[in-house]
Amino acid sequence: MLLVMAWSPMSQAAPECDKAMAPQRCASYRQGWLSCADLADGGRRACIEQYSPPLSCQRSRDAKRCEALQTAQAACEGSEGLARRLCVRERLPAVDCSHSANKARCEQRAAAEQSCAETAAQQGRECVRKALAPAPSSN
Repeated sequence: MLLVMAWSPMSQAAPECDKAMAPQRCASYRQGWLSCADLADGGRRACIEQYSPPLSCQRSRDAKRCEALQTAQAACEGSEGLARRLCVRERLPAVDCSHSANKARCEQRAAAEQSCAETAAQQGRECVRKALAPAPSSN
């Protein structure tokens, strides 16, 4: 049981990848982990998924953004937690709404995500949801 806890991806220290069986995958995961180290376990898992750059952007739906995430993570080396998330986010390109079926809605969502940038995981999703909710009409 202790061995499982020691290898748990949610352990307190950032993973070391020099002896990993898949060092590139470990390094990618480590970048996501460093971005989300300050979050509780529940939110950390979703955050790590969002901030871990893929090994290759060839199959990505948005290759430009994928490559920008890889570059941003490398540029933000040395920071952790919220500071790293903010560093990464400011280096990512703006969302391209030119091909969206509903350009106005896409732009509204991009603005909501930008205003909720300091939050992550479930709190971030709730922040975006509230920002996108229509204002109550006063009759």
